[in-house]
Amino acid sequence: MADWHTHVCTSTYTADVSGVCSMLYELGGMTVLHDPSGCNSTYTTHDEPRWYDTNSLMFLSGLDEIHAIYGDDTKLIEDTCLAAQRLKPRFITLCGASIPHIIGFDYKGVAHIIEQRTNIPVLPVETDGIKSYVSGCDLALKAWLERFAKTNKKNTSINVLGVTPIDFMNDTIVNDTKQTIASMGYTIQTIAAMHTAFTQLQQIPDASCNLVVSSCARKTARYLQRKYQMPYVEGLPVGPYMYAKIQQALSSSTTTKAYEETQGSDIVVIGEEIYAKSMATEITHTTNYTAAALFPDVHAGLDEDTLLTLTRQAKLVIADPLFQNCIHTKLLAIPHIAYSGRIYLNQAVRYTNKDFDLKQNIERALL
Repeated sequence: MADWHTHVCTSTYTADVSGVCSMLYELGGMTVLHDPSGCNSTYTTHDEPRWYDTNSLMFLSGLDEIHAIYGDDTKLIEDTCLAAQRLKPRFITLCGASIPHIIGFDYKGVAHIIEQRTNIPVLPVETDGIKSYVSGCDLALKAWLERFAKTNKKNTSINVLGVTPIDFMNDTIVNDTKQTIASMGYTIQTIAAMHTAFTQLQQIPDASCNLVVSSCARKTARYLQRKYQMPYVEGLPVGPYMYAKIQQALSSSTTTKAYEETQGSDIVVIGEEIYAKSMATEITHTTNYTAAALFPDVHAGLDEDTLLTLTRQAKLVIADPLFQNCIHTKLLAIPHIAYSGRIYLNQAVRYTNKDFDLKQNIERALL
């Protein structure tokens, strides 16, 4: 008989191009995805819950075989300039999928030409359609801040970095996160980049510290630390232990991780790294179970066979509902747009809400 996991397979996390589009969605820019077709529709159809409710300028270049073979960027440049002249965005972002990467598309050179012709700032974000959304989000936010951030007057507020619907599914979860952080006694200056206007995001350097709630903003946090001497704390408030750890870390004004590197076999948490590690830390300290964090396709080195073996050994897996198709243990389902798109959008779990009882949810799932 074949091994138990040979007939099942996991899905994949959404790509870096979706991360770029998601991070910059609300900032009044125009995003051009250089690709033949498919990646843009994948993003708008599966990864973007704001698509039908909020206007945004997302375009596909329609790269064809002839232009790819000859390296002719004329059509892309002319189409982008024409759209920009008609729509007048505050800025233009140029990213791309795998074919531009393969043919060595010159992002910086083309961005320079478009900016000269339109007199509109252009951000070249060199994606390849192969890496995960984490890379795309981080590249986009860092590129935006390098171009537009400015400091006026330092204050004692904090920024919350790494927030997009790909991880934080809807406005309710974002609001829960804001309220929970505010309940710790902190004033939030900027959420990067949801519920945030262009001019508000520009003021990121004015805050005293950054709270990085997903790995989508790690490079950005390091850039802000180098450029503006801003310390940052990594962690997500998913329960009382993590609340205390984050509060302690922020008050110290030093760069640190509020979560811990837990080792456990009772419960496995699968998802984006900071979320998974924060959740595992909370479980280890507030329940009678030990927990481990796994972040496939976001972190190199965890293959499918290893993932499935580890989940098989656990009493409970906390993961997106789609994982139910490939694991053989009990599941506490917490949907993740990065993994399953908008399929489970109406089943979002408010895990950063002060009333969310992680221990109670685990006990119910284990019944």
